[in-house]
This record gives sequence, structure tokens and C-alpha cells, in this order.
Amino acid sequence: MTEEKEFCHLQARPPTPLELHPSQRVDQDKGVHIRNGVVTQQSPTAVPYHSARRWSFQRKMLVSVGAIFSFLVITLATSIYIASIPGIMVEFNVGRTLAISPVTFYAMGFIFGPMCTSALSEEFGREWIYKISLLLHLIFTVVAGSAKNFATIAVCRAISGLVGSPSVTVFAGVLNDLWKMPEDKFAVPLFVLYGLGGAVAPELGPVIGEAIVASHGWRSTFWLTAILVGTCLVSMMFVPETFEPEIKRKTLNLPRDDWRKVFVAAFARPIRMLTVERIIFPTAFVVTMSQVVLFILYAGYPIVLQRTYQFSSYQVGLAFLPLFVGSLLAAPVLSFLDRRKRALNNATPEDSLNGAFLAALLLPASLLWLAWTVRPTIHWIWPILAGVPYGLGFALSQLVYPIYKNIVYGAGLGASSFAIDVFMRYSLSCVFPLFTIPLIDHIGFDWVMTTCALVMIALIPVPWWLQKHGALLRRQSPYLNSPEHKMGSVMVESI
Repeated sequence: MTEEKEFCHLQARPPTPLELHPSQRVDQDKGVHIRNGVVTQQSPTAVPYHSARRWSFQRKMLVSVGAIFSFLVITLATSIYIASIPGIMVEFNVGRTLAISPVTFYAMGFIFGPMCTSALSEEFGREWIYKISLLLHLIFTVVAGSAKNFATIAVCRAISGLVGSPSVTVFAGVLNDLWKMPEDKFAVPLFVLYGLGGAVAPELGPVIGEAIVASHGWRSTFWLTAILVGTCLVSMMFVPETFEPEIKRKTLNLPRDDWRKVFVAAFARPIRMLTVERIIFPTAFVVTMSQVVLFILYAGYPIVLQRTYQFSSYQVGLAFLPLFVGSLLAAPVLSFLDRRKRALNNATPEDSLNGAFLAALLLPASLLWLAWTVRPTIHWIWPILAGVPYGLGFALSQLVYPIYKNIVYGAGLGASSFAIDVFMRYSLSCVFPLFTIPLIDHIGFDWVMTTCALVMIALIPVPWWLQKHGALLRRQSPYLNSPEHKMGSVMVESI
């Protein structure tokens, strides 16, 4: 009876000591403690010895740089193809709208890839997803660059977008695994660099593409992309798992849930968050509309600038430089705006929205500037310079809203919230290059841009609405108040 009571007592209190034979001794690296031959298992909220957040600073920084660079390269591949369009039109005898369709096909891969794999990475870990993603992206990029017909290019671009897109959101999860937001002083700057990479890459793609196509032909954009993706693959190939629950599962040899149930739940989670989390949709829609304009410019800039100012293809590529310059300004501007807020000990997640206020004003103003200055009687520099404020507003919106949601939802749901952004951005923006040229021919470039500006004007109140009601929205959030999320928060806080 005494032994039975003692057994019940041991079972009831965490942690549970288990006497082991010396041959069954377990190392501390396995997630357990050994004292005098007694192995004490860690409780569910304890942290494994080799947590990614306990890596050395140098190791965490190297992995973070690799993740940021990989994100930039995958995003760069969306727009660098723009420079190959004239050469493809000539070699394969296709029209401009058909030649630009691989931009749409590549972007379409970003609709469903991140939605599936971002939440799956929160169930099974990050490592296997981004390694397979980069490898397959490399393979299909090489096949597209070697294509003998246009159909092969279109199909390979679609597949490379689909297989490459998961790494976009998974690398955001890797940063979440390595750094604690916003307490770690390097966390916010690294997330800013991550978001900035995604903002500048689509603008830098046409500039780089036109530079190399001018001297090496249209296939060179594929070869450069393959080299960059291969570099990313090599740099990330030997990085171990970073996701805390997956490390713990492997360390303690815990059973895995039924993968079919997990897959359904993981795919449904971002969709459900989009429908029930009132923070998600308005912020994602602002980011989406800013990217829609960029995709319109991919197809519209060559037509408008060549017709109005007789620009060459190389000059059209350089016309994207002001967008790039404006986006580069986002980091110092955001740092300046957030300096005082970061000094406050009682800062709230809404204090990270400072850049969104400026972006809300810059986006519609710059679009109206661009719309009504593209005239033969007005020097070409004036519409081109409108790209600077638009690039700044675009980058700020791409940075601020994901960082805000990452602070709100944390590591547990951060990848899913980012996947929703990617899903909305690409599901809407990817189709616009296909009908931008007919739309410009029908109503004119000025009214296309004016219509986009009117939509942006309607979205101006979003950051002010979040600032006023953000705390209430967080208190009413079904996910933030769920037991699963609170348990995950306890695990993260213990790191």
C-alpha cells in the first residue's frame, strides 16, 4: 500500500524521476537531467538543452543571414524574368501578354504553397521544408533556362513558384525560432531586414535582369537565379532543426500526431484565422493592394515609357530604380519613427505601427503623382521620381504589418499569419499582368493609377483603427485566447 501511494505521488508531480540502470544512462543533451543515477525527465514546459535560442550569437546570426538572403532570392525570381520577355517574344514568336504570363504562373505558386507548409512547419518543423523547397526550385529553374519552347518555360516557372514559395514563410518561422520578439535587441532589426528583402527584391529584379540580359541574352536571368538559389541551398543545407516543439519531440522521442489530421488542421488554420481574426484581413489587404500596383507596373511601365518617352528596354529596367531607392529608405525611416516607442517599457504591439501611418499617406499620393505626370509635355524624370515615395510606402507597409502581427501572434502562429499575407498578396496581384496592357489601352495609364490611388485612399484609416481598437481586438481574438496558444506562449516564454 505504501509503495502504491508513493508511485501515485511520483506520477502526480512534475518532473518524474525514473531510476535507470547505468547502461540506460541518458545524456543531458537528450533533454533530461542526471543526478546520482536518477534521470529526471523535463516537464512539457521545460526547454531542451539544445534549443535554437541557446545557440551562440554567431551561429544564430549566420543562420538568420542565410534565411534573409534565401527569402530575397526567391522573391527576386518573381520579377527578374521581366527582362527576358522581349527575347522570349522574338525567339518563340509569342505576344507580350503571353510572354508575361510566366510572371503570373510563378506568382500563383505563392497562393497555396505557403498556406500548406507554413502551418505544417509549426507541426513538423522547418528544416525539411526549406531544404526540399530550395532544391526543387533550383532544378526547375535550370530546366526553364534550358527550354526549347515557350510551354516548357511556362510550366517550369509555375512549378518553381509552387515549390519555392514554402520557404518564404518558413524562413520567417526560422527567425521566430532563433530570436524572441521584441525583447532581443537584434530581433526587430533582423525582421526589418527580412521584410525589406521581400520589398526590394521585386523592384530590383527588373534592374538586375535588364543589366545582364543586355550583355548575355534572355536566358541569363535563369542562370543567375539558379546560381543564387544554389548558394542559398548550400548555406542552409547543414542548418539543423530550429523549431522548438520539433526539437523537443525528437529529443524526448515523443509520438507524432496523425499526419492526415495535422495536414487538414494546418491547412485550415490560416483560412480560419483570415475569417475570425479581425486584425488579419485589413492589414493583409493593405499589403496586397500595394503589391497589386507593383505587378501592374511590371506590365505597364514598358508600354507607357516606351510609347511616351521612347525608352529602350534597358532604360525601362532603370525606371524601377527609384522604387528600389524608396524601399531602401524604409529601414532608417522606420528606425527614426520607432526610436521613442522602443524606449518605453510599457510599449504595446500597436506602438510598432508608426511606419504604417506614413505609408497610408504616401501610397495614394505617389500614385496620383505618377498617374498625371506621364505626359509627352512633362519631362520623364517627374513620373519616374514618383517611385521614390511609392517605394518607401510599399516597403513600410510590407514591413510594419507583418512585424505587428508577429508581435501579436508570436512564434506559435506567426508563420500562419504571414502565410495569409502571402496568400492574399499573390492571389490578387498575380493576375493583373495578364490584363494590364488591355486595361491601359482601354482607359489609359492615368486612370488605372488613379483607380489604384482611390482604393489606397479608402485604406488610409486602417492603422489609426488598429491603434484605437488593437487592444480590444486582441482580447477578443479566438486564437490568442485559446488554451493551445497560451500553452505555446508558456513554452516560448521559458526559453
